[in-house]
Amino acid sequence: MAQIDPVDVGAFYSSPPLDVWRRILGNGMHYHHGIWEADEDWAAALNNAVLTLARYVEPGSTVLDLGCGWGGPAALLVDRVGCDVVGVTVSHAQAAYCATRGLDVRHLDLDREMPTGHWSVGWWMESLEHLEHPEQALIRLRSRCERLVMRVNTCETAPRRRFGGSMPMLSTADYLGALERSGWRVRHLSNRRTEALRSPFEWLAGLRAAGIANPDDAHLRALWDYSVLFTTKPSLYAMFPLVDIVAE
Repeated sequence: MAQIDPVDVGAFYSSPPLDVWRRILGNGMHYHHGIWEADEDWAAALNNAVLTLARYVEPGSTVLDLGCGWGGPAALLVDRVGCDVVGVTVSHAQAAYCATRGLDVRHLDLDREMPTGHWSVGWWMESLEHLEHPEQALIRLRSRCERLVMRVNTCETAPRRRFGGSMPMLSTADYLGALERSGWRVRHLSNRRTEALRSPFEWLAGLRAAGIANPDDAHLRALWDYSVLFTTKPSLYAMFPLVDIVAE
């Protein structure tokens, strides 16, 4: 497989414009895999993805949402779980949009810094895999949060850069080793990939419904290629577990 060069993740996740993402993602602006527990529709599966992970978050917790994206999970944690959430994103566009949703969001590069403060829970939902130096970030986070609740896309064959160069993915074992070395103790581990298998089909349908096919924009191209690959060859998903981890 050809080597994919790294990208500026902040710029990558600030493109394309907001109105394009609204057409693809819908009003919830959830940009993560769905979780199907039965035959839910796409919107319900996206909510499930957050709420199944939120089972490890006590109602009313203070939460640091690391890599909060467009604020979909943070909004659910506030509205459904009663959490007090501070979000972090490397994207100026995402931070600005989250502010319009009434969310408290900081614009930071988690590869270089971590917000000051203390929270009950560090929430890392499909975003740790975007960091070039995840272990250093986990070390910086250790003194700031009592519990870590995360879902991470992993690559079991070898460390592999994917999704337009924005994801330098590691194996599950690599992430577990980084957690242990940074002082976290894993209390729960599970693979949710099977329950997420319909997600690429939904993304592909969203892109087509938005009138987008074979896009030129690098980010949309990455989503298009990802969706086409895994709808054409869904068996490849087994190589990329979607892992839930709870650590303290």
